[in-house]
Amino acid sequence: MDKPPKTEEEQQRFFDETLEKFHRAAGNTGIIRKFYEIADTKICICFAGPAMIPYLTPALEHLAVSEIAHPDMTINVWDSESTRVKMPPPPCEWADFTDRGDIWGFNSKRIKTAFHWSEFSVNVMDMNTNTAVYWVKTPKSFPYWVYSSPFRTIFHWWMEKNGCQLLHAAAVGNEDGAVLITGKGGVGKSTTALSCLNAGLNYLADDYLIVRKDPEPKVFSLYSTAKLNVEDRHKFPELIKFAADPVKKDQEKDVLFLYPGLKNRIVNEMPLKAVLTPEIITGKTSKVTPVSFWPVQRAMSFTTMSQLPGVGSHTHEYISEFTEKLPCYKISLGNDLRQIPELIASFLSDPKRFDKRDDDNGKSNNKPLISVIMPVYNGEKFIKEAIDNILGQNYPALEIIVVDDGSTDNTKNIIDKLPVDIRYFPQTNDGPASARNKGIRDASGKYILFLDVDDLWPENNIHLLLNEIEKDKNLEVVRGYAQLMKTDEKGKMEFIGNPRDSFPDYIGAGIYRREVFEKVGLYDPAMKFGEDADWFNRARELNIPMKRLDAVTLYVRRHGGNMTEGKSLLELNALKVFKKALDRQRNTGKNIEK
Repeated sequence: MDKPPKTEEEQQRFFDETLEKFHRAAGNTGIIRKFYEIADTKICICFAGPAMIPYLTPALEHLAVSEIAHPDMTINVWDSESTRVKMPPPPCEWADFTDRGDIWGFNSKRIKTAFHWSEFSVNVMDMNTNTAVYWVKTPKSFPYWVYSSPFRTIFHWWMEKNGCQLLHAAAVGNEDGAVLITGKGGVGKSTTALSCLNAGLNYLADDYLIVRKDPEPKVFSLYSTAKLNVEDRHKFPELIKFAADPVKKDQEKDVLFLYPGLKNRIVNEMPLKAVLTPEIITGKTSKVTPVSFWPVQRAMSFTTMSQLPGVGSHTHEYISEFTEKLPCYKISLGNDLRQIPELIASFLSDPKRFDKRDDDNGKSNNKPLISVIMPVYNGEKFIKEAIDNILGQNYPALEIIVVDDGSTDNTKNIIDKLPVDIRYFPQTNDGPASARNKGIRDASGKYILFLDVDDLWPENNIHLLLNEIEKDKNLEVVRGYAQLMKTDEKGKMEFIGNPRDSFPDYIGAGIYRREVFEKVGLYDPAMKFGEDADWFNRARELNIPMKRLDAVTLYVRRHGGNMTEGKSLLELNALKVFKKALDRQRNTGKNIEK
């Protein structure tokens, strides 16, 4: 797992191959060009034949313009079914593909590459030439969200280059300006947007949109679609006529195509006045109240960054800076939907009337995003306490990733009921190394921490480790010591032994720059034990700058159910770890650091 990232030449070669295949496909079918103006940029989409047009253009038709002689960016689109041209094989292994679309090892600043399992699409873009390629084997297997938000990944890359950001949010407004509505699924975002649309307010988006933070916050429409939960159809009978035929019989949401039927209510851009995060309450009356910065920023970051490939600390920082420019409010949604647009219109006419806050809106102070990765196997006894321990660190800019390594207990149900956003990834029982690798590939944070489900961190641990690694930009890893603990007869935890004498390479005792895993590699998934020692051996051999703190930074709980309980040195892979290091020494001529 210490294979190097793809070289710039390899990534450039793959892009060139896909572009050459597009031209070969277009030679078989001809090219059909469509032109759009999106967030002040002019875009040409070139289709190899007509097969993909009905699937990928209706959501963008409100932004269509006449032919453009010199577009700012071009997307070349083809499918293998209609053009009879196959896609080049990927220059990587299947294990390198992530749930979000990132491909491990493809880290070029110039060539952006993503693969989406749900639609089985390849997305590549040369950021120097502003040329992209989008391929699928067949559009007939598209899930419904591709119809409602086509080319989302490519637009994300393009908008980043142009000082903008795609956000998973809704936006509505009137002559006084617009509000951004953000929150995780099920909190009332679509209900709010569609209620306002029904009442005649301006509509920009329900699902994905574009924002620009400078010089003043502005929102741009991207798709003229909306999504409506099937169980909510009765709330919006006027809109059902705009619903497309479902792709599958059991489809959970209707996709509404609002253009051209409601073209007079769709606007392409508006200045933003505030950010609202909705919650559904009992009772009839809706209300708006001030809320601090971090809950809104977390909601906006989580829903956006969990879906867009190529996001990272720069995305988190952009969203934080954007959110800081706007006042943040909570909109509590009562069951009388007619009140919602009236309340928002009243709010836009005089936002200060709703602003009775006593604090400074909880500004961000530029906290870097930290990804916490937790591998779990049958962790129902510990998962809630472990998540509480993470949240108890009182660090606001967190991305919590739980990788369920084939649990057969109640772990998933417990996670679903937790009152916090968690990125949950299930997998077969491949071991903790494989689970950590999956989390690393999908992590967005500038820094990464690990916490096993049955371990705990001391109070203020994240702040301690972060402060140390931020002091020295050369450091790649900062770690302390692990203190073993066990439960006594009265159920109280007590320390076991001296932390300096415990196993020296506990993964959860440190903080890691995300880039260090590109230099050292991932954990060896073939090792069920000892993968941590093997990784630190490789890091030392590469002279990775690391610092050891004279402090306990992890509590390791011994409870009889630990994976390492009762294992011999052979079972714990101690000999295998040593042999791997010895083999590398023989290959490189370097000495093994004791």
